[in-house]
Amino acid sequence: MSSRRKAREAVLKALYMSESRGMTVDEAFAEMASCDAEIAGFEDSDEKWWLMPFALSLDEDGKTYALSLARMIERNSETLNGYIIPVLHNWDFKRVSRIDRIILWMALTEMLYLFDVPVSVAINEAIELAKKYSSHKSPSFVNGILDTAAANMKER
Repeated sequence: MSSRRKAREAVLKALYMSESRGMTVDEAFAEMASCDAEIAGFEDSDEKWWLMPFALSLDEDGKTYALSLARMIERNSETLNGYIIPVLHNWDFKRVSRIDRIILWMALTEMLYLFDVPVSVAINEAIELAKKYSSHKSPSFVNGILDTAAANMKER
């Protein structure tokens, strides 16, 4: 798995934690980093399995990318929502699951602010995250929203 894919998964977990527990992205990342430190202290892999889902488990480049992406999302969520809401035909934004919303935010952030990530890669990575972490209908939902948002970005 690529370093950036792992970073995106860490961002998804951190933003989910942040929203669920009312904490900042930095606080969520600090808590996940403390899980990394605790895991490093275990000698036996049987003792650390339960902490793995809560850890960052990233190299330094991955941590840098993940924290940068998460902070951009935290700062720009209203702008990002402005790309999502207009393309939700017959769907209320409040009904979009938290996981799907975070996945959409990540892809849109990469498309709008991180110019080294091609739009097609941002969309594909979002679809892969939706397949792994969301419902069976989410990949096509995420793809549809992001394709339309990308087309709207070109018009702006």
